[in-house]
Amino acid sequence: MCLKLRRQKPKKKSNFIRRMTTFKRGSPDTPSQGRNAILNLIITAGLAVNLKYFTDVNLTLDGPSKTSHECLKRHVKHVYDMARGRDRLLSHDKLVIFLKATQGVEHVGPLKLEHYKFQEFFWLWCNHESAWRAEGRKQVEELDVTRPISNYFISSSHNTYLEGNQWSSDSSADAYRAVLRNGCRCIEIDVWNGPAPRSPSKSPSVGQRRHFSSGSLPRVAGETLDAIMSVRASRQHSRSPSAAQTASLAPDPRESGTTLDPKDLSERLQKSRDSSRSNHQVEPVVHHHGTWTSTVGFREVCRAIRESAFENNPLPIIISLEVGAEREQQEVMVDIMKEEWGELLLDKPLESCDPDQRQPRLEELYNKILIKVKRLSDCRLVNEIERGRSIGIPTIRSKPPICKALASLAIYTHSEHYEDETSLALRTPSHVFSLSEDSFRSLAEDSTKVHKLLAHNREYFMRIYPQGWRVDSSNPDPTFPWRRGAQMVAMNWQKPDDGMMLNDAMFAGTNGWVLKPPDLRSDSSASDLSNVLNVRKRTLDLRITVLAGQCLPLPEDRRRRRGGGGFGFGFAGDAKLRPRVKVELHVDKPHKPSEYARETAPAFTDNPDWGLYPPSLDFLDVKDVVEELSFVKFKVEDTSSNLRGGLVAWACIRLDRLQLGYRCVDLMHPATRQPCNAQLFVKVEKILRE
Repeated sequence: MCLKLRRQKPKKKSNFIRRMTTFKRGSPDTPSQGRNAILNLIITAGLAVNLKYFTDVNLTLDGPSKTSHECLKRHVKHVYDMARGRDRLLSHDKLVIFLKATQGVEHVGPLKLEHYKFQEFFWLWCNHESAWRAEGRKQVEELDVTRPISNYFISSSHNTYLEGNQWSSDSSADAYRAVLRNGCRCIEIDVWNGPAPRSPSKSPSVGQRRHFSSGSLPRVAGETLDAIMSVRASRQHSRSPSAAQTASLAPDPRESGTTLDPKDLSERLQKSRDSSRSNHQVEPVVHHHGTWTSTVGFREVCRAIRESAFENNPLPIIISLEVGAEREQQEVMVDIMKEEWGELLLDKPLESCDPDQRQPRLEELYNKILIKVKRLSDCRLVNEIERGRSIGIPTIRSKPPICKALASLAIYTHSEHYEDETSLALRTPSHVFSLSEDSFRSLAEDSTKVHKLLAHNREYFMRIYPQGWRVDSSNPDPTFPWRRGAQMVAMNWQKPDDGMMLNDAMFAGTNGWVLKPPDLRSDSSASDLSNVLNVRKRTLDLRITVLAGQCLPLPEDRRRRRGGGGFGFGFAGDAKLRPRVKVELHVDKPHKPSEYARETAPAFTDNPDWGLYPPSLDFLDVKDVVEELSFVKFKVEDTSSNLRGGLVAWACIRLDRLQLGYRCVDLMHPATRQPCNAQLFVKVEKILRE
């Protein structure tokens, strides 16, 4: 008899995990990976065979110079002609003038030739990083690491374990690997009791969906959903026994030939029980409580953090623990963290830094994991239970108090409950307040309280997280809290929206820690409350001229009809694509959202050309601008698309990193937030006045 065995298909990675691991963000030197990068390498290698047709100079396979479309080369040739003037070739001196005066390059470096042909000029220019790229790449080594840790903005994640929405998506350890490898340095773990071993039908195992508690929703809806999910969970459990049911039992001493006195027998039995408990104890799980999201083991999450936290990034990470687990499970959490992280875990104060006296400097915490954990008093626990009963939810459950072993790990990042603005007077160096985005906005927009908020955030930590109604994992505007000194704005990394564009721009080219502007730091000259609002603001004149673009990513339906074997690349343009570029200036409190948005006329094909002298997009006399906390977005939209917005590609650059002159803007894919080998060629004119 022949049995046909069906091959089990491997579990597919979620869209979030796939797009976050295709490329690596963070360090500007990180090489691109994935299919597009390989295809680009193949194209470049093929073009190098007949290179004189393009540049008349030797081409290597590395460096920023890539195959340029004729429309972009036409604009570069126009710049060359303007720079050389009436001379036949561009002289050494005129090239230096172009690089310094037009492009704002401070360090030109040695130039070997006395005169430059166009091809030589083009090659030198596009390989000169500070002269060619629109975004100034600040090297990681330039970060001042001598400041107290509250003097930095920190790239942060909300509900890091989720791969999709807040309601029903999967939880996974891979989500931690993805964000950590892309520069995130503050992650969140929601920890709950693991499945009870004696009643497997009542509690789903790791990886299964959790059911709603009746306190999560109005009573009728909650009870209905509980009934549905409990039936589904029990069916899942009936298919496979739990680990506790299949665990082998400890041998019975009575079956041994050795005679033991009662005392010795009792001791051995106790050791056997302890050993069995340690080998088969229930471990906590991670999930979004009160939703249909799946679970993942706490140990699996800790292991993923250990593997990815410090691969190419020595700066510390802060782990924000939301603990719903009982005391026994909390003690298991501590054991797991110490086992998995070892010396990486900061489990005692530094010898030279008393947490009651000062915060550590960033340089003192290299390759360390800091724990931020919340403490709830027994009094508050009782009050919350009573509040639940008073509104007709008798089964509402507050989080239990934190046990001593876990609380002792919150050394330099200790969570404190925020009551009202009087809490801002707290002066314990290690405390951290966590506020929802709406609570923070209410506080910040109150003119009688904002000065206290700014004064607090210069010295001490504040973390802002998305409002609960964002079940689709959408993100708030992180710049609003940043401008008021909040160090950590927790973002839903799995959602590629405007909020994440701004977050990516803030931490681009860094390792996840960015020094605050001087007026928002603890050593600011504005020492009294009357001067705390005097953050340096200036008036901006910004003029951007969009000249051309190349290799814009095509919609999915057009890729299939295009040449290149269905991979979406080639040299023929797509005549149906009608791209326009919308430029948005993101500053504090615009009177109208459209006030700081300008757009070009629609152009044609995926290699658009707006002409040599198109109208500029002007943002003039913009007041109260903090350059380090303002951003410029470039959104390439397809005006022929039936989809709302028709976003094709985008870029977002912090204003102080936006370089002057003729520049190449590297574009990102709208779904992956990763480079898509597309560029815009623009001219940037920027003046800041006191």
